[in-house]
Amino acid sequence: MGGTATATTVARLHDLWVHDDGLLHVRVPHTTGRLAAPHDRHVPLDREQHAVCVHYSSRGGFDRARDPLTMALAEMFACSKPSEVMSAIDSAIEKGVLQLGHLDLIRRKMPRSRHGFLATVDPDSQSGLETRIRLLLRSRRIRFRTQVEIGGVGRIDFLVGERLVIEADGRAFHTGEAFEEDRRRDFELVTRGFVVLRLSYRQIMKDWERTRAGILALVERGAHRWAGRGPYAPELPESALVPAARGENT
Repeated sequence: MGGTATATTVARLHDLWVHDDGLLHVRVPHTTGRLAAPHDRHVPLDREQHAVCVHYSSRGGFDRARDPLTMALAEMFACSKPSEVMSAIDSAIEKGVLQLGHLDLIRRKMPRSRHGFLATVDPDSQSGLETRIRLLLRSRRIRFRTQVEIGGVGRIDFLVGERLVIEADGRAFHTGEAFEEDRRRDFELVTRGFVVLRLSYRQIMKDWERTRAGILALVERGAHRWAGRGPYAPELPESALVPAARGENT
């Protein structure tokens, strides 16, 4: 293509959490004229037919086969949803291939209108799945905490409000001891009165609209609050208890 690999293509090479759009992302000089198909110079380039996303750029660096990760992540903002880019950034920090100090390099190269998204970076995020959930909750101003330690259970991915637990499972299906441990944790949480939502990779990455609607519906119903019940709810004075009507079980 006469350019350098960038954006999602480079993120995939670093094994980051990205939405695989199936395209080759190539950055070319902004003065580049009409481009031809990669394998037939007589055929005009077509994004869908040839699976190539072209990034026109006034920055240099076209003597390299691929962009540095900071440049590639900045370029992702031009063609990907912000939540997908933030998943990749959180993933890069978690893997150690990107430091918090590198965010300034990304900021200088990304569209100014997207600068605010970098403020949502969470170094404690364990995967791109968590990033997508976190950005949803933050966009709706729903109170939550991440990586919360609960005695007898361990660390959970999200505690939304007071009692809604969201766990984001990775790509691999848990079997054997891992499967049993997940069920033990869920059982312990449910018996204490928590509402547990364990989401799979497919639910978050492939069926996000349905999953998103389900999370918001639970919050809308108040499932994230104790509503005066549960082990961590404030104790009510005896005067607040209503006696059972005659004939009803107490």
